[in-house]
Amino acid sequence: MSLAAQSAQLFLLAGVVFLALGALFAAVLVRLFGARLSRWDPRARHRALTLLAALPAASAVGLLFAASLPSLVALAVPGLDHCPVHDDGHAHLCFVHLPHVGIHAALLVSLVFLASYGLLRAVFAASSVLRALRVVAALARTGERRSDLGITIVETTQPLCFAAGLFRPRVLLSRGLFDALSAEERAVILAHERAHVRRRDALVASIARALAAFHLPWVGCWLVHELEVAAEQACDEEAAHCVTDRVAVAAAILAVERAAQDVVSRELGPVAVAFGARAVERRVEALLGDPPQQQSLRPLIVSFGIGVISLLVLADELHHLTESVLSVIAH
Repeated sequence: MSLAAQSAQLFLLAGVVFLALGALFAAVLVRLFGARLSRWDPRARHRALTLLAALPAASAVGLLFAASLPSLVALAVPGLDHCPVHDDGHAHLCFVHLPHVGIHAALLVSLVFLASYGLLRAVFAASSVLRALRVVAALARTGERRSDLGITIVETTQPLCFAAGLFRPRVLLSRGLFDALSAEERAVILAHERAHVRRRDALVASIARALAAFHLPWVGCWLVHELEVAAEQACDEEAAHCVTDRVAVAAAILAVERAAQDVVSRELGPVAVAFGARAVERRVEALLGDPPQQQSLRPLIVSFGIGVISLLVLADELHHLTESVLSVIAH
């Protein structure tokens, strides 16, 4: 087997280990701070949840890069190559030397299965996104474009209102709902959906669903749900600011809530966020209470910066520790 193939096995194994560590760390954070996070301002909560969704994948990439850094340096400066000091029974996470330690066949099969499973899930997710985008494009083509309102009116009696699209999101409103709404309710809903468009919430939600696959199942489900609720509440707050009436926003949410809203969640969920379809009770309760106090993400940013610097400073120690762990796991 070539150097590249043998080294790739160890790097893949290291990536899986780091991914698992990131998922476990995220689960601990959710257990410890999930309830407290639910009381944050929805805009800050949405950002924090997005970072948390990316934690396992980001941890795997960051740790793998830090663990590989000494090997990358050895490519440029051969005199810093540490591999010759190890015996032949040590796993070399290296781009130059053979690993010496081979991966057990059962473990290799498991890694291949995990990689294939992840690729298959990615293909199915991509196909669902493409299917939803085609539906949105078809609705937009057949609908009536109202440039004065910045919306597209879809000819259906179902009470639908949603912001759809990943890179060029647009607001679609059904004719039945448009005609049934009062002028005040229409202003609330349009302000809410325009906030979704400005914030690119459909794109963020799609990325979060993909990243949730790297979490423990219960953590991934919780993250996706809470991220959607935070996005809805953040847009509720923006709508309340636009119309200067929080009670009017709550009333509009209750007026729009219909069973038909499930159609958006089921068919267009990967690329759309619908008004009145998620966490209605929580949103109304929040609107009827006092406006939330804004939270600062500075502590999270500082912690992230400290973590990155620590990885770079301790790269050599992490490299040796990773090789030692891989030497044990690979057998």
